[in-house]
Amino acid sequence: MEQTLENYNPEFSPQKKSFAKRVLNTISSNSGWFFVLPAVILMIVFTFYPIINSLILAFKDNYNALGGKFDGWGIENFQKVLTGNIAAANFVDCLVNTLLFAVFSVPISTFLALIISVALNSIKTLQKLYQTLFFLPYLTSALAMGAVFASMFNVVEASAGKAETIGLFNNFLSWFGVSPVNWINVHALGQPFNPWAGRFVIILYSIWSGLPFKILILFSALQGVNKQYYDAAKIDGASKSKTLWKVTVPLISPMISYLIVTGMIGGLKVYTSIVGIFGNNMGPNDDYEMGTAVGFIYACIEKGTLGYAAAGSLILFAIIMVFTGINMWVSKKKVHY
Repeated sequence: MEQTLENYNPEFSPQKKSFAKRVLNTISSNSGWFFVLPAVILMIVFTFYPIINSLILAFKDNYNALGGKFDGWGIENFQKVLTGNIAAANFVDCLVNTLLFAVFSVPISTFLALIISVALNSIKTLQKLYQTLFFLPYLTSALAMGAVFASMFNVVEASAGKAETIGLFNNFLSWFGVSPVNWINVHALGQPFNPWAGRFVIILYSIWSGLPFKILILFSALQGVNKQYYDAAKIDGASKSKTLWKVTVPLISPMISYLIVTGMIGGLKVYTSIVGIFGNNMGPNDDYEMGTAVGFIYACIEKGTLGYAAAGSLILFAIIMVFTGINMWVSKKKVHY
C-alpha cells in the first residue's frame, strides 16, 4: 500500500501515508457496515423516528397537528385515553377485544398447526399438494379473507313475506338443530347484535388465517428431527401420543416458542381482518364495538388527535413488551435448545 501511494504521489510525507493507510484499513475492516447501511437508514426513518416522535407527542397536551401548538407537557393524553371515549371509541374496550382475540386465537391455532404438521409429516402421498392447500390462505389478502368470512356469517333479510338468507355458517348449524344466530348484523332474525357472537367470528377467523404460516414453520422443524429419537421411543414401547408430547414437542419447542411470541405480537396488532368483516368503524352500528387497539389509534389519527393516538400506541407497545417478556421468561424454562 505504501509503495502504491508513493508511486501515485512521490511527495507523500510519512505522516500522510500513515493516515491514508489507517483510513484504508478502517474502510476495509468495516466494509460490512456499507452493506447494512441502507437497512439501518430505513429503520431509523421508519422505526426509530416514529417511536421517538410518538413518545414526544404522547406528552403534549391538546396537541394541534395543523398549527403544531399544544397547551403544555403532561400525562393528560394517557388519562383521557384510559378513561374517556375518544374518537367515538373507548380504548379500554378496544384493548379488551384485542386481548381476547390474541389470548384465544394464538394458542388454539398453534396447537392445531402442530397436529396438522405432525399428520402431514407422517404421510407421503400427496404431501406436497396438502402443503400447498394449507399455505394458500397465507398468500391471500386479509381484507379479502375478511370479506369472505363476513359473507359466510352475514344474514340477509328480505322484505316481509319473502325468503331470507341466514348465511352459510347458520345453514351448517341448522344440520345439528341449532337455531340461526345473528353474528355480525345490526339487527337480524329478531335478535340484536351480540358482541360475543362477533368476537367468536373474529377469533375463528384469526385461528384459520394463522394456521398456514404456523404449519409451514412446524412442518419444516419436523423435517429436521433426527429419526433415531423415534426409533428409540418405539423400542421403549412409547405410544404415539406419548412420543408426540415427550419427544416431538421438546425437540421442536424453539419453533413453537417463536410462533407463540410472534403470534401474540401479531394478535395484539390485529386490525385489517376486523375492517374486512365489520368495516372501517369496526362494528355493525359503526360504533367500534368490535374495535381493537390499533383500530383506536387509526381512528384518533383520522380525527387529527395525534396526542391520543401516540398515547394509545405507547400503551399498546408496553403491553406487547410485557407479553413478549413473559413468553421469553417461560421459554427459558420450557424450551430445549
